[in-house]
This record gives sequence, C-alpha cells and structure tokens, in this order.
Amino acid sequence: MTKQELRNHFIQRRKALTTTEVAAQSQAIARLIFSFFSVENLKAIHTYLPIRRQNEVDTFPIIYTLQEKFLKTHVVISRSLTDTFEMEHYQWIPDMTLTINSWGILEPNPVHSLQYAVQNIDLVIVPLLAFDKYGNRVGYGKGFYDRFLSKCRSNVIKVGVSFFEPADRITDINPLDIRLDYCITPTRVWKMLPS
Repeated sequence: MTKQELRNHFIQRRKALTTTEVAAQSQAIARLIFSFFSVENLKAIHTYLPIRRQNEVDTFPIIYTLQEKFLKTHVVISRSLTDTFEMEHYQWIPDMTLTINSWGILEPNPVHSLQYAVQNIDLVIVPLLAFDKYGNRVGYGKGFYDRFLSKCRSNVIKVGVSFFEPADRITDINPLDIRLDYCITPTRVWKMLPS
C-alpha cells in the first residue's frame, strides 16, 4: 500500500480507540521497551510527546519510568521549528515548562530548557501512523523525524511505537526515508527485516 492509503486507514483505526484502550496499550508498549532494551546502559533516550487528540501512543509512562528508575539516562524531547521543518532537542527536566505549538504538540519552552546535542542520543522513540516489516514508516508527511534521524549517530537505535501490526510493505518509499530498527506494539517487539 502507499503511504497515503496507510495514513488514511490508520488515522481512522486510531480514532476508533477509546481513552482506556490507548492508556492500556501504551502501558503495554512501555513495559516491552523496558524489558527488551538495556536502558541502564544508555546515556540518552529521545522521545516525542504525544498528541492526545490524535490518539498517539502515550510516551509519558516511558518518561516517568526513566525519571524514577534510570536516573543516569537522560530523557530528551524536541521542539518543532515550523518554518524550517527541523527540530531542536532539549533535556527533560521534572516540572519543566511545556507549551502547545500551532499543531497541538506539547514541546519545551526554549527559554527555560537545556539544549541537548543529537550526537549524545543513543535511542530514539519514533512516532508513526503505520510501519512495514522492513522498518519503513508512515508519519504525518512533514519529514521532521527523517531530518532529525539523518543527523544522529549512525548507530543510534531507532524504535517505532504502534498500536497496530505492520503492513506487508509500503510501496512508495523515498530515498531520504530513514528506516526503523525495531517497532514495539502492545504484544511484541518487531525486529525489522533487511530490505
């Protein structure tokens, strides 16, 4: 299927989820992340902040677990630069000031936040609408994460999170698309197949 076909299909499937389903499945994804990855050996984990009205996988259980149990691992979040479609990255600090941008995304207030170098990030939790078994993903189509991931170290671990199983193959891949290494669903960890 094409990216647009998958985008339309999975937006509707996510809209159909209840608040209770989103919360329970997000907790299941968080548990799998902490059971699969040796988080204590990572210097920094980057995660997005969920757009709740879009029923995205809630990453706050991941953030709070890192804060409580893995104090040596930094949490990094981003701010979107809507004029350049790039992102700035900041270290998560408890009680930091968050604002909502024009797309309804929570992000750090740069005045009161500590910027973080992408080269120090070991693992990135990537938002998506759909993915295939080869690590290709469908987002909202703006390319923010592909630009960001292209600037990370070559060995950064790229982990998608999804409520749904993968498509067989996304047919219209762009050469600039960055593939995932893994994707976590509520029931399993998918290791991506070589293309």
